[in-house]
Amino acid sequence: MGGSQSTRKLSVDNENAIQVSQEAIDRIQAQLQAKQAEQPQPTPQYTAPPPPYYDQRKQHEYAAEEAYWVRRIENLKRAHDKINSGMHIEYQKTLKEANELFDMVKDDKMASKLPPCQEEKAKVLQCYSTNPDKSLLCSVLVNEFNDCVCKSRVAAVTAS
Repeated sequence: MGGSQSTRKLSVDNENAIQVSQEAIDRIQAQLQAKQAEQPQPTPQYTAPPPPYYDQRKQHEYAAEEAYWVRRIENLKRAHDKINSGMHIEYQKTLKEANELFDMVKDDKMASKLPPCQEEKAKVLQCYSTNPDKSLLCSVLVNEFNDCVCKSRVAAVTAS
């Protein structure tokens, strides 16, 4: 974990790149070689491998760190599962409540599917069709229809 080098490579295509002539490249390489020749190469002081106890200590440190992160990830997974299950329970409860509300509305719509006062309406329409020029003769039936509509409105308001 984090102990190895990354093997990712990046390539960039740039159409607006500056083109350098071969002569310039040769000059730059010659200058670099001259500078490297001027600098003395450092001699290694200690080339033997580190003592074995050092490697064992590092291995124990890496193992302890690995165990720590494994425990941490497992704890986070358990916490996530607990939160997820709680959210799922709440979702199911809310869905059930919403379905119950929709069922209530649907039942109310079915109960009030037929408009009220259909008989009175039919009597008023028949009276008007039989007496086209004498509409005042139907006033008693119109008043009965009006009373029925008012009663049904009051009943609907008190029911809700």
